[in-house]
Amino acid sequence: MQRFIRMLIKIIFVIGTGLFLCKMIIIHFTSLWCDYPSIPNPTPHSISRSSAQLIEKQPIIIENRKPKQMTEGFQAGMNVVIYGEPDNRITEHFFERLQRLNVNSVAITFPFSQSHWQESHVQKDATITPTINSLEQLIYTAHTFDFTVMLRPILDEKHLMKTGHWRGNIQPTDPAQWFSSYKQFLIPYVELAEKQGVEIFNIGTEFTSLQKEYSAMWTDLIETIWTVYHGKLIYSFNWDTVDDISTIEFVSDLDYIGVDAYFPLDLPNEASSVDIEKEWKKWTRKVRNLLQNEKIVITEAGVIPVAGAYRTPWKGEIPGEKVDWTVQGNYYEGTFYAWQEWISGLYWWNVSLNGSPNAIDYSPLGSPTEKIIQNLFSTVNK
Repeated sequence: MQRFIRMLIKIIFVIGTGLFLCKMIIIHFTSLWCDYPSIPNPTPHSISRSSAQLIEKQPIIIENRKPKQMTEGFQAGMNVVIYGEPDNRITEHFFERLQRLNVNSVAITFPFSQSHWQESHVQKDATITPTINSLEQLIYTAHTFDFTVMLRPILDEKHLMKTGHWRGNIQPTDPAQWFSSYKQFLIPYVELAEKQGVEIFNIGTEFTSLQKEYSAMWTDLIETIWTVYHGKLIYSFNWDTVDDISTIEFVSDLDYIGVDAYFPLDLPNEASSVDIEKEWKKWTRKVRNLLQNEKIVITEAGVIPVAGAYRTPWKGEIPGEKVDWTVQGNYYEGTFYAWQEWISGLYWWNVSLNGSPNAIDYSPLGSPTEKIIQNLFSTVNK
């Protein structure tokens, strides 16, 4: 009997040892297959090209999508500006950071160019325009975070500025050829937007000199886009053209009226967020009265963190003034509360996947303004 018991104990021990070894083998091989490098939460300014070395991006299988049915919820947005090829190894980390700020919408903004302010042809610029494939992967990733996506081509001004011009006062020698060229340029991106279920397509930004006189050409462009794309359309008007919007014929074909809201606020350097909100009222009342039957989206708003920047918010540099992060934070807070109640969305200008992490520019990332954005957007993401 004792010999039988000892034999039974040995058998149980052998079986138990075998099961333990099998478990260890399974764990070992599972870790080989599934244990990707863990990535710490980004610290201020940590999202840069150098940090990309820590991240091994797994291949993405990109599928066609249908636009989700947009609700009338507030677009708590951010312009994500892409110059050149984005480093897709940090894209997920970057969008995760925006999501923690309670951003629910992103305007993927990318440049194209023309060689001169009177040029009648627009084109991609290989040095600054991202490829269709890169944009497709970016859109796909944004949708995995459940962001509403606006696709936003924007005319770069580097060639225009050489002669003291900007996108708002171009005068193509052959306007019909310019619009034909612009349509030809846009269509691949419109097709991409349809393929990837982009919710909003921005058909143009700040083309002040071409808006009113060539409304029929804009209508023709919109009708062509409709044959391809079934999402929402928006056009971004510069702040100083709001008086004209209601008289422009193609506006009736848009789903949203975009306003790049660089309205000057006549305030001293030490203005509080309450002061800024009050100063905004003269502009918000005007826009509301002019466009009371339209759905308004602020497609750009922001300032650099420099004393008095809200007096000339369109300036990316203000020489001689000191850096003051409270200026940017107060501006964000005052601007949000002045507009939020009656508009459909607000997109801050801007952040960049391939920007300089230490630059003093419009980006709020890595500054106290991040917490302000998080608090403000939490009120519209309930």
